[in-house]
Amino acid sequence: MRRDAREAAYRFLYSFLVTGEKDDELKKDLYREHKIKDKDVAFADTLISAVFEHFDEICGYISRLAVGYNIERINYLDKSALVIAMTEIKYFDDIDVPVSIDEAVRLVKKYSTENSLSFVNGILGEFAKENR
Repeated sequence: MRRDAREAAYRFLYSFLVTGEKDDELKKDLYREHKIKDKDVAFADTLISAVFEHFDEICGYISRLAVGYNIERINYLDKSALVIAMTEIKYFDDIDVPVSIDEAVRLVKKYSTENSLSFVNGILGEFAKENR
């Protein structure tokens, strides 16, 4: 399922933000852990590639939209969800915007804090208005 592939990509990005390393073994382990099938591995790989290709650009959007927040101080779990969803919204025309936002909120709900839900949802709502 794409949901599992997205979650693996989210966890891979989080690991990168924490360690500064793109660990291919970790990526393979995450794919195995989430039982991702071949077609969904292709989606996860494409998503991860797009995230890293557009990372600085997407972080610029986060900085602009997160009024009163320094991007360097945003929780890595929240930042990972924002980057994944914003990349999907901006560069994946085959994914409906509400799906990207809902999936990001689901990941934040699962991995981050209750306070993060409205923060992430608000930024993604504003970003979606500007980009679709």
